Amino acid sequence: MLSLYRKYLGHYTSFVIATFITTCIIYFVQLCLLLPESKRIIDKGVNLQNTDVIWHSGMMMVIFTVIIGICNLMNAYFSSKAAAGFTCSVRKACFTKANSLSPQDFAKFGESTLLNRTMADVANITVVTINALRLWMAIPILIVTELFIIALNNVYIFMVLAFFFILTVVFLVVFMAKSRKNFEYLQQKLDKINLNMRERIVGVRHIRAFGNEGLVYEKSVHGNEEVYDEAISANRKINFLSPVAMVVMNWVVVLIYILGTQQIKEGMASISQLLLIFQYISSFILSLMTIPFLINVLPKGMVSARRINELLSFEPTKYETTEHIKKDTTIGKVEFRNVVFGYSGALDVIADISFTAQPGKTTAFIGTTGSGKTTVMNLMQGLYLPTFGDILIDDVSIRNADEEWLRSCFSYGTQRPMIFQDTVKNNISRTASDERIRQACDASCFSEILAQKNEGLAFQLAQGGMNLSGGQRQRLSLARTAAREAQIYIFDDTFSALDAQTEKKSRKAIHDMLKGKTIIMVAQKINTIRDADHIIVLEKGRIAGQGKHDDLLKSCKVYQEIYQTQCYLDKKE
Repeated sequence: MLSLYRKYLGHYTSFVIATFITTCIIYFVQLCLLLPESKRIIDKGVNLQNTDVIWHSGMMMVIFTVIIGICNLMNAYFSSKAAAGFTCSVRKACFTKANSLSPQDFAKFGESTLLNRTMADVANITVVTINALRLWMAIPILIVTELFIIALNNVYIFMVLAFFFILTVVFLVVFMAKSRKNFEYLQQKLDKINLNMRERIVGVRHIRAFGNEGLVYEKSVHGNEEVYDEAISANRKINFLSPVAMVVMNWVVVLIYILGTQQIKEGMASISQLLLIFQYISSFILSLMTIPFLINVLPKGMVSARRINELLSFEPTKYETTEHIKKDTTIGKVEFRNVVFGYSGALDVIADISFTAQPGKTTAFIGTTGSGKTTVMNLMQGLYLPTFGDILIDDVSIRNADEEWLRSCFSYGTQRPMIFQDTVKNNISRTASDERIRQACDASCFSEILAQKNEGLAFQLAQGGMNLSGGQRQRLSLARTAAREAQIYIFDDTFSALDAQTEKKSRKAIHDMLKGKTIIMVAQKINTIRDADHIIVLEKGRIAGQGKHDDLLKSCKVYQEIYQTQCYLDKKE
């Protein structure tokens, strides 16, 4: 947690210093100016029957109270600014780090834990931070000052108070350490609940379609019960600390009253002196009672800080290179040289892939499900890093390519597009001109859908594109891909949900629109890619054949089987 404070609270040092200064002023006025006035009233006002002293001291106490109130307001403002700024910085850093992760790095954490660390864990350290600025900063000052003043006034009472105070603090710290592991398990189980909830929300249609509501409900109940049990176990070790501390300190008060009574009998202390000491003791005990609450939130904050540090200190997988080549002009040539790749903990998914995609040509990939087509697309864009071999864009290895330049080379269309709750225009592009967007909509046949909407490009889409059909979402994906200015366009099975007539029309229009560009197409159907300049057939992560349609029908057994199967189905239909 200290490392987070050093890195992200430093920008708000002025607010932290201002909080410390106002805290010191509050307790200096309260302990050194306000409370001693009560002793002065008794000694010089009540005992001597001097009403002027009483009025004067009363007015001074009012002034001191106003000063304390003003300083409390300032303290709350400065501490809130520091805590809010710190929280904003940490959450922004977590979000930025999550966005910088490559797909394989992202998979190491998982969506649920990344969300939990960015939201819930940051919220936990926010609670710790605001309490640290408002209470933890104040309580040491308050306790030390009160013990010092009590020691100056009465050494015997100080010794009794100090002994039991140290005993109580040791007791609290020991049980706080024991509860930390439980809170760590609790956060892990919360990650699991987040994952279950996300699966339930995203897959609600599938759950209902297969009648698995009861199974999902039982799974959620089981996850909640695990969190409940872990929370009870963790809080059981923490929540009884406050009553224990209260009992101990109340017995201390009884002992101090007995000791004070004996001192009055023996003439060792005056009544006014003991009354002042008892006021300090009351304030001391009140401060001490907040320590269990602070110790309650501290283990949660420490666990959350460790989880956040794990994310922020994680080093994304990168090539070891000092070069970052950025070309002024992009042609769009793509070359794979003996590329081998395997996911973490898995055998090689891609093995010995070599091909060249030329500018102005269409290169197509076909193969059975799981043959590695999408993996090749991800490798091509540098989203995954090949285990062996090399991938070149315009003769520049992606090992040495500038990331921004590399991203600008591609426009990527996915089979399952992400539709945002926004207008059609903003879903297609926020940077392209209206003319370019309309041209892309015409090419993808999405303009046919827009013609039915009075709002046109301003038509509001629902989250996930729920007010569009599957084919309409794919048309939007095609329009989004075509609207981006790039040199290499990847269509990853983006025609699968279109009917034959719409597919043929949009495919021709997109090829005309992107004339001169490098087009990479992935498809399951031969009719989609039969006119491609170069077809690559994948089987189990390896190239089973490559060439044009007619050549592959003669030489590639895998392509022949796919063709015969699809032709048989077409005839049967």
